[in-house]
Amino acid sequence: MTELRMTLSTVAAEFNDRVSKEAQPETPIGEPSKAALVEHANLLLSDRRIRRQFLPADLFHEPAWDMLLVLFVARGEHLPMNVKTLVSFSDAPITTSQRWIEQLHKLNLINRVSDPVDRRRMEISLSHQGDQAMSAYLRALIRNATYNADAQ
Repeated sequence: MTELRMTLSTVAAEFNDRVSKEAQPETPIGEPSKAALVEHANLLLSDRRIRRQFLPADLFHEPAWDMLLVLFVARGEHLPMNVKTLVSFSDAPITTSQRWIEQLHKLNLINRVSDPVDRRRMEISLSHQGDQAMSAYLRALIRNATYNADAQ
């Protein structure tokens, strides 16, 4: 009975978290939309993959950053993400990736929720704080790019 109660609590917490995330205020006029931010994050991920084709990948080894970008895109596209899938996007060994997942969780940038059906699976998502930080960063990048384009 206690196990069922814990599972239901976990599911309820995840549900409440998702509902609160969906109830975000509308984008202020002049600010990029959430869809534009997700598109920009996808472009950054694409740029990172292209860079690896021409230069040694070890020069740009940032598994935590890759994970944050992937989680931001997954959240924007309403895609679930588990540890195994997230690790595959990080281009790092499993143990390194798992250490980064732990660190990102300690920094409250991601949420970890056990799968109620298969307790061996851990679902990972960007936390509200992580989403806010990534959104602010991507907005700043877009504003900077727009400013530089206007200045030319």
